[in-house]
Amino acid sequence: MQKIKKLLFGVGIVVFIAVAALWMFNSDLEHIEDTNGEDVYILQKINDYNIIDMDIGALNVVQSNELFNNLPTYKSDKFTGVYEIFHENLIANRFDITLYNTTVNSGNFRIVLVYNDEIVHEFKLNELMQSYTLEDVKGTVSLRIAGESADFKFSYDLI
Repeated sequence: MQKIKKLLFGVGIVVFIAVAALWMFNSDLEHIEDTNGEDVYILQKINDYNIIDMDIGALNVVQSNELFNNLPTYKSDKFTGVYEIFHENLIANRFDITLYNTTVNSGNFRIVLVYNDEIVHEFKLNELMQSYTLEDVKGTVSLRIAGESADFKFSYDLI
């Protein structure tokens, strides 16, 4: 009888974990199609509030094993939604971030730096290298991407 109880308990835990995993990874988000032209990368449906509030999910973003100068690379061939690449609560005199090879081939896409719930910098697309510095940092800093069926790739480094 004790073995049956342990077995049922184990099966119950496995079922609970499976249901929780399906619930967490199931998203009602569907791909937002690119309707403003292949060479125009301006977001059409996702806005600044969605990026700041992170109130929509994300589909198809990948941190690649491919490295650029030993830096992590993020890419997708059809990314939709808002995704946080980096998030840290900081107190520092200075915060520097550099992006490398920000390539967008299609879709709509933005890369922004959010500081204390405000977009403080938008990175240019299709650039080899670009940096941004925050001075006297006291709060939350995050690098976020937003896309609508975007085919993109970039690497970043923090100093």
